[in-house]
Amino acid sequence: MKKHQSLIALACTLALALSVPVVGRGEEKAKKDDKPAASADPMYSVSCSSPCEFTVRSHDKAELVAAIKAHAKSHHKMDMSDKDVEAMIKVKEAKKN
Repeated sequence: MKKHQSLIALACTLALALSVPVVGRGEEKAKKDDKPAASADPMYSVSCSSPCEFTVRSHDKAELVAAIKAHAKSHHKMDMSDKDVEAMIKVKEAKKN
């Protein structure tokens, strides 16, 4: 009986020892995934003038244009063309490593 208990204890210890590195790697990966990855794409931004102070930023130029056109229509009763919005866009280039 003691021999079986020793074998069970050894098997449990071995299973625990083998599982620790797997759990440790999973936690490290989770920590890395918590930080947003730095995008290599430029950041586009547009700000409404005072008194509105509306600002939108995106790495996706089409998304930014759509957001500004929707804002202009709903808050300022203006229909803007893509060309009008693109003239307002400021571009901040991504940092290179």
